[in-house]
Amino acid sequence: GHRSGIHRRCPRRRSPQRNAIVTTNPDNNPSNLLPALVGCLEALLASETLPEGLIAGEIGWLDSGLASARPESIQVGRPENRSNAITLINTARNILSILEATGAVEIDSALQLHRALDDANQRAGRTLRREQADRIRGLYVIIDPEVTGGREPIEVAKAAINGGARMLQLRDKLRDKGEQMPLAIALRDLCAANQALLIINDHADISAALGPEHVGLHVGQTDLAVADARKILAPGQLLGRSNRDIDLIIESQEMGADHVAFGSMYNTTTKPMIRDPQGPERLKQARAVAQVPLVAIGGITVDNVAPVVEAGADAICVTAAVGSAPDPEAAAAGLTEAIRAAGGRV
Repeated sequence: GHRSGIHRRCPRRRSPQRNAIVTTNPDNNPSNLLPALVGCLEALLASETLPEGLIAGEIGWLDSGLASARPESIQVGRPENRSNAITLINTARNILSILEATGAVEIDSALQLHRALDDANQRAGRTLRREQADRIRGLYVIIDPEVTGGREPIEVAKAAINGGARMLQLRDKLRDKGEQMPLAIALRDLCAANQALLIINDHADISAALGPEHVGLHVGQTDLAVADARKILAPGQLLGRSNRDIDLIIESQEMGADHVAFGSMYNTTTKPMIRDPQGPERLKQARAVAQVPLVAIGGITVDNVAPVVEAGADAICVTAAVGSAPDPEAAAAGLTEAIRAAGGRV
């Protein structure tokens, strides 16, 4: 069967035709795209922004497979960070698809390179998301148009950021997606300007349209599956998942969630309470199994947040505690200070 790539130290066996990946029909070989593809691959191979061996190990065999095209390859600058490397990988994938469609690249070789680039893309995305784990911390405020105390949602969001929130989530259960987009764009821009993170509830397509920078996705137990959401999101976009039991946290991690939410911590009026609150003691059990950032949610206020932070929560997620407060900015600032005082990272 096909392999996703071959390491330089175990080079691909060459066929009698030296340049095996390229067809011999010059009429089907676009003169500019093949050198562009080689230029992209050379830049990736020379990149220091990816995990060691990721690119060299997966597509290094092209160093010999496309040797005859190298003298005329287009010079492409090395990607300066993993996000740029992912963009370059996707550029190479698009060029390869065109070359394949025009018959300029052998089908078997194109399939092998597609698999190598797809794998490189996924692994680069996982690394990029792990590097962003530090962003899941401190105060996390849900912006729900139904929970604003009669104010405009964007005003509550600005107050939350000014009060120290590191994360916002847009949760709109009433309006159609098209009607949500103006607010979603405004929230994205607000978060980008303040180095905060915007999480979109449920809608992977909205998250993908707004991303990839500063925007992630949150899904519930019955929402879009993590694997399906990944097909829509950019590789570096963070994805969180709700969990009501300890075993579901383990399940979410196995699915590839970048952070896990656990609750409800206390009684809450924002959502119907189907079961008893988890409480800080159960949160300690969740902390023991969580290998990714842990978000505590549900009924948390400035008066009861300390035990939640002490139990191991990385981020404290609230809705009404800020959205319904007489002064949302003061409420956010009070929660931020309470999290800090309890030993949390803000």
